[in-house]
This record gives sequence, C-alpha cells and structure tokens, in this order.
Amino acid sequence: MIPRLPGPPRDQPPPLALVADEDPNVVEAIMRALQSAHFRVSTALDGDDALRRARSEMPELVIASWRLPRRSGLELCDTLRREPEHGDVPVLLLATSTDAELRIEALAHGADDVLAKPVSPRELIARAQRLVLRARQSVRYRRRAAELERDLHRLELDARRSREQTAEERALRSLAGGLSGEWLRGLEVEDLDERILREACHHTGARSAVLLTPSVAGIWSATAVRGDLPERWQGFELPAAATCLEWLGAWRRPARREELERLPGMPSEIARLATHGVALLAPLATARGVVEAVVACEDRPDGGPIGETQRARLEALCTAAAVARVSARRFRDQQDRALDLLADAYAPAVRRQETAHEAGERLLPVARAQCMSARECARLEHALGLGPWLWTDPARAALDSLACSDPSPRLVRMRELLRDAEACARGDQEASEDALAWLVAAGLRYESLRLAGRSAFESWRTTAGWLGVATRPALREHFPEALEPAR
Repeated sequence: MIPRLPGPPRDQPPPLALVADEDPNVVEAIMRALQSAHFRVSTALDGDDALRRARSEMPELVIASWRLPRRSGLELCDTLRREPEHGDVPVLLLATSTDAELRIEALAHGADDVLAKPVSPRELIARAQRLVLRARQSVRYRRRAAELERDLHRLELDARRSREQTAEERALRSLAGGLSGEWLRGLEVEDLDERILREACHHTGARSAVLLTPSVAGIWSATAVRGDLPERWQGFELPAAATCLEWLGAWRRPARREELERLPGMPSEIARLATHGVALLAPLATARGVVEAVVACEDRPDGGPIGETQRARLEALCTAAAVARVSARRFRDQQDRALDLLADAYAPAVRRQETAHEAGERLLPVARAQCMSARECARLEHALGLGPWLWTDPARAALDSLACSDPSPRLVRMRELLRDAEACARGDQEASEDALAWLVAAGLRYESLRLAGRSAFESWRTTAGWLGVATRPALREHFPEALEPAR
C-alpha cells in the first residue's frame, strides 16, 4: 500500500490534486492512482475548465497535459503563475516526450516537473507526493517566517517603547531634580508661583493657567495667573470643602476634568470648572497628601487634549514645586513672626491688628481701583499689618539686619518701600510718585492717629486731607470724609 503523506492528520489533510487531460482514459487512470495514495482528485478535460477549477477549488497540485484543448498546459501554467493566489501551486506537466528542449521550455513557463506519457503510476505518485510535501513545507516556512517577523516587529516596538519610557523617566527625574534644586534657592513665594505657572504652560502646552491657594476663610482663589486673557479666570474659586480637592490630595497627580466628572457628588464644582474652561487640575501636594496649592490649566491652543507625557511632566513639576513652596511659605511665616514680635513692643498686637484692619478696609479697595497688582496689594497689606512701628529706629535697624541675611528680595523691597513712604510723609521734593508708597504712608499715618486715641472719622479725614484727596478726582470717591466739612 502507498503510504499517506507524513504529518499529523489534523495539520495535514488529504491533498487536493487537479487532473486535466484531453483523454478521459488518462484522467481516469491518474485519478485512481492518486486516490490510492490518499489524494482527493478534481478533473477537467480542457484548459479553460482546469483554470476555473484551480481558481475556485484551490488545489495543492495541478497535473495538466501539455496539449490541452482551448488552453494548453503551458498557457495554464503561465496564467497561474501570474496570479498571486495561485502562483505557488506546483504544476506537473504530462508530455509525449521529455527531451531536454521540452523540459527547458516547461521550466521556463513555471512548471515544477515534466512527466512523459504513458505515465507510470508509482512514478506519478512519488513525484506528486514530493511536490505536495515541498509546497506544504514552503507554506509552513512562510507562515513561520511571517510569525517570526511579527514577533520581531512586536519586540522592536516593545524595545522602542521601553527606550522611550526609560528616556522619559530619566527626563522626569532630571526635571524634578533640577527644579527642586533651583526652586529651593528662591524663597520669594510670588516669584515661585509665577515660575510654577510658566513651567506648567510650557510643559503642557496650555494656553493659560491659574494657581489656587486657600485664604483665611478657606476659599481657594487665584493668587497667580498666566496667559493672554487673565480676566477669564476672574471669579474662579473653589470652596474649602470641595470634593475635587479631596480626590486630588488622595491621588497626588494631575486629573482631567473628564476624570472628575465620573466621580459622584460634585456637579456644581464640575460646572464651575467647565465655565472657566479648566481642562486639567494638578495638586501641589506634600508626601502626606496635604494640598498646598492647585494648578488649573486651560485647553491647548490646537484644541487637543493634554497627553500622558505632558501630564507626567506636570506631575513631576508639581511634586518639586510643592516642596519648594512649603519651604518658601514657612520661611516667610518665620520672617513675619519675627517682625510681629518686634512690633508688639511698640503697640499691643490686638490693638495694632484692629487699626491695620481698618486701614486695609479703606486702602486696599483704593489700591485695586488704581489697578495695582496682587503682589503690590500684598505688600501694602503687610506694611499695614506691622503698623507705625516701621517708622521707628528699632524697626529700621531690624529691617536692615534681616534684609542683609535674607536670601529673598522681600525685606529689601519692604525697606525700600518704607523709605519712599517716609519721604512722602515728610513731603520731600524728591518723594516717589509711586502710588503704593503714598498709600503705605497714608495707612501708617492713619494707624498712628488711631493708636494715639483719635476717632476713626477724624483719622480718615486728616489722612485724606494730607493726601490732598479734594484735588484728586481719582481718589475723591474713596475718601468721602475729606468732603464732610463742605457738606
């Protein structure tokens, strides 16, 4: 018995052979021989029928007569070789002779083998099995090569992704380390806040950003703004018990607005974020999850989302900025505490704070009406909080001593501002035209009168008259006490 083609039956089903010959007897004989060798057989009597069956049945072997009617075996072989779906099927041609010229012509047209008639069944089967085995091995090799190519492509992608991740992690470590070292050397909170927003917009591509910090009342409001339209952030606040702040403290990473929208219990907060066009919130959180400040970023100018790489860079930036800002704020608190202790010797703290609050209620709106920046208003409020003690000799000596050892320019600026304010108070001809210096002088003058026992009305009227409010329309509406005698 002729053996079956080697290989597992499941992987190696009986091959289909297409037999095409003009002689039905030859077709019948070849069919029986192939079936005895476990081939499946399809038959055709002319070249056109053989081509149709080859296209529809996809045989693994074509045995065709050289002189088929309508389309010869050579033409059939040419046609199959030009078609990608059938170009690899082995073709065995049957000829009346197998001289060298005929074999060369057959091979030139793409035939795999040539067999002379009359056909020997054993030789036919041996050649057929060899051609089918070779074709199947070629298919397996091509499949294996394709699998290896896919595996290689996947490994290359994994390697490229690993290299990119490694490079990104290295860049993030370098970014965080460089920012931490650089920012820790700068202890001016306002400068630090502006730098944070500048770096946030640079690394995320956001059009604008705002830094939110908690006030004494617990409301999170803007302390620094960056972008072409800062007025778009006007009125943007978050309540002290905002749910999104709790989630940001727990995550300690930037969160898209879409992520927050999927969380329960904060529809009003999401509406507020959507109203101001907030695309991303990033916390400046400490290691314990305490949120020091929050960076809110607008969408990118191209309308695209802020990607994962940009979010990772912003996270590294905020981690470094949180440490630097805590250090700067603690340093400022220590400075203010030292100045407060010195000022307490001049006037009791409670009384000094009351007069500073009265002066601030009147002068801070004037400063804002004069379009002074948030930093200038903060300097005015700081000076009013220390009170008239700033004009004493001990205060000058203390400021000189602290300013010499201050790594931030804050106390140096305060000393210069007080010198300008004193010049304004003395009426020097070289007095500064800076409106901030005049308001500081007015506030300290008012506090001096109040601490001396004068009434609030009389103190404001005296201060307003000293400022020349009656001759300054821009200030007149803020000091109605100056016009009181006329009424």
